[in-house]
Amino acid sequence: MRLRLPLFLSFALLLAATLAWGHFNWLVRTHYSASGDTAYLEIGHGHGFPASEEASSLSNLKAYLVAANGSRQPVKIASGPKSLKLEVKLPSKDLARVYYVRDRGVRSQTAAGWKEGGRDAFPDAKAVRKSADYGISWVGFNGTTYNAKPLGLDLELNYESGLRGRMVRVWRKGKPAKDVDVLAVAAGDREIKLGKTDRDGYVKVTEAVPERGSVLFSASITEKGAKGANYDQESVSCTLALPAE
Repeated sequence: MRLRLPLFLSFALLLAATLAWGHFNWLVRTHYSASGDTAYLEIGHGHGFPASEEASSLSNLKAYLVAANGSRQPVKIASGPKSLKLEVKLPSKDLARVYYVRDRGVRSQTAAGWKEGGRDAFPDAKAVRKSADYGISWVGFNGTTYNAKPLGLDLELNYESGLRGRMVRVWRKGKPAKDVDVLAVAAGDREIKLGKTDRDGYVKVTEAVPERGSVLFSASITEKGAKGANYDQESVSCTLALPAE
């Protein structure tokens, strides 16, 4: 007799396996112009952060610069040999954030393959999923990331260093996200589990995570669709990259 797992459990197991394999997407600052008025970043993809293995697709992908005053403007993404490239003119010397979002929207697994649209369009679909992926990077020189305001994304991370030590904070749609597993990836593909966030969305960065080298923080959430939604599950992931200083 064939064992049939519930659809939500099957998807959760698939997501867990993906995380175990250590396959990530990220947005990382690579350098500044000589004058310091332009930041250069790349969207990488692969197993060995920060070395990208291949350039991601530009499909459903957008990037934005959020200045210190909260203003938001789009950033052009260019394709490269093994990564995607971003060139960002800094509005000032103050710290700002650049982020990308790959919003795949709602897709249904039908007998003819995956189709765009939800349960309302494909009532007999085997699975209906909503998914999005985010990557965040800080740019600029003046200011601090401590106690930064959320950007209001579906899922986002921030790195802070203060009296409580080094911390990562996770927000879900602008609100602190509790019980979210956070992973740190250090150079050499070394994965360090930081644990779950507290009620304020914080998790402590352990001493095993280097302070100076490149570090990638990663979190993901998979939830059942809300009552009345046209999808069965929602999957959101986010990474925050700190370049080597």
